[in-house]
Amino acid sequence: MKLHNLLTSTCLAAVLAVAPSCKKKEDKAPQPTPTATTNGSNAEGSATAPGSAAGSAVAPTPVPDESADHITVLARHKNPKPNDPIRLNFEKFKVVKADFDPKKIEGGTASIEIDLSSFHTDSDKRDEHVKSASYLDVSKLATATVTIDNVKQKAGSSYTADATVAAHGTTKKYPVTFDVLETKDDSIKIKGEHTFPRMDFAIGTDPAQNADESVAPEVTIEMVLTLAKT
Repeated sequence: MKLHNLLTSTCLAAVLAVAPSCKKKEDKAPQPTPTATTNGSNAEGSATAPGSAAGSAVAPTPVPDESADHITVLARHKNPKPNDPIRLNFEKFKVVKADFDPKKIEGGTASIEIDLSSFHTDSDKRDEHVKSASYLDVSKLATATVTIDNVKQKAGSSYTADATVAAHGTTKKYPVTFDVLETKDDSIKIKGEHTFPRMDFAIGTDPAQNADESVAPEVTIEMVLTLAKT
């Protein structure tokens, strides 16, 4: 299922050479500066690091492989910055239940769990701040659950559903849409995104009431998931 409208306000925001050697009568070609390769499911720390040269620009948060299963939250600053949006790439999530007919998914249900402590951006300092009690408070509220039901075909491979999100001590229900990318005998692959107010789940503070709040009030969740019948 591709969730065009979804998810849990759960979560939020986030960012972040060798010189040639010489020998007598022998020159060695300079070696290229090492770079890190990333994909949608990188291990922690695989994001490209900012350059070491003075004045080098901060590297953007790596973008996951759009065809691979992933859950990413996009957050922006209240006062836009060049590196917006900040991408929170969640490494740990699972489909705990899926009950549907892949050939006719109307009426199907699914439940997804997300480990809110498992995200990373390109900044360890930012990650720790977002995980703190000021935002996600993952030491106490580390899991978000999304339950999908009331699935109805909208047109072609596009469907509507209800998504009940339990996160950060709050439960909300959203009308959502998703697209089916792939259908197999016992599974489907879906894709979707949804923008929601983070204050639905009391994450951070409201910029309208707190001038020091730097995170924009709305965040967007993107996901691609393979749902296998359980």
